Amino acid sequence: MTSHAKLDLRASLARVAAGGIPLRAEQRLAAEMEGASERSQPGVRPGPNRKLFTSDLSVSEFLLARDAKCDPISQVMGSCIYHVGQIADYKGKTGVINVISDAHRESRRAALHRLFLEAQMLGADAVIGVHLKDRMITMGARGKGGDDGGEVLEFTVVGTAVRAPWITHKPKQPIITDLSGQDLWALAQDGYEPCGFMFEFCRFHVWHVTGNTQMLAGELTQASDAVQKARAIAAQKLGQQALACGAEYVVGSDLEIELREVPCGYGGCELDDVDVDVSWFGTGIRRIPGRAQTSHELPPFMLSMIPLGRRKDALIDAEDDEDDIEVAAEEAEEAALEADEDAGDAG
Repeated sequence: MTSHAKLDLRASLARVAAGGIPLRAEQRLAAEMEGASERSQPGVRPGPNRKLFTSDLSVSEFLLARDAKCDPISQVMGSCIYHVGQIADYKGKTGVINVISDAHRESRRAALHRLFLEAQMLGADAVIGVHLKDRMITMGARGKGGDDGGEVLEFTVVGTAVRAPWITHKPKQPIITDLSGQDLWALAQDGYEPCGFMFEFCRFHVWHVTGNTQMLAGELTQASDAVQKARAIAAQKLGQQALACGAEYVVGSDLEIELREVPCGYGGCELDDVDVDVSWFGTGIRRIPGRAQTSHELPPFMLSMIPLGRRKDALIDAEDDEDDIEVAAEEAEEAALEADEDAGDAG
């Protein structure tokens, strides 16, 4: 069993408060680095210092990432548990709830920054296959004075640090991307590279969304309008981030829109409000400087995606049972015999 040196908890917390990573994380990364140079050299047999590390890459992602000249060196992560705090009363108002929107942004920024620091310590060029997870640990109780401040968020991000010299970036500034190994391979073949990871969150509150319906069927126009406004706000800020990192396009966008009916907050009021949450992630890409688009072939192991059958009208679906397959084989044999007979008659 591996023994760990005793750590100074206060010093570790001070590092985190100053924008760094915990001391235990530094120890783990230092151990990973002992064999990282051997790991990134093709054909080198494992040495005594080589460390086994886990990866969030699938088999296909791993193989395609290697084919794109991305050498995995370690798994990296970042997390943040964030207390939103007291929220001012917003009953009777419609618009963006900045305190909550900023809290979601800050928790994501902190988690991604810690993942970035781990990749930086490893000397990585990029972090690929990033997986993101967020959850509400506790929900605040909305009252007459706004939220009671009990809302706590958790955001965690995990990815695989890689060495990829062909990805252009500033020294010690690894690129973070949620692109899969397959996506990265396809972009590299076409002359593109990731240049930044961007995210945005917007909480938009609508007061008395059912106030003018008078029990009639029809669209809740205030709610529909709120969705469009929240999305437009998030899109604008995401676009600003893309421009800041020099992106030509944003790909792999993960857009989630959630609507929740919430109490009005006034005692005895039967009308409810609506909260609209827009969460948006994406990766900025750009042309690799000096590289032209080249023709390429698909990797052999991707051929398994091709359906069975030689002719367009003889495809066999993977869900067909044995009887269907046998019938298809008999029909194909009969068709072949008929074709031979016709050929013989023609001769």
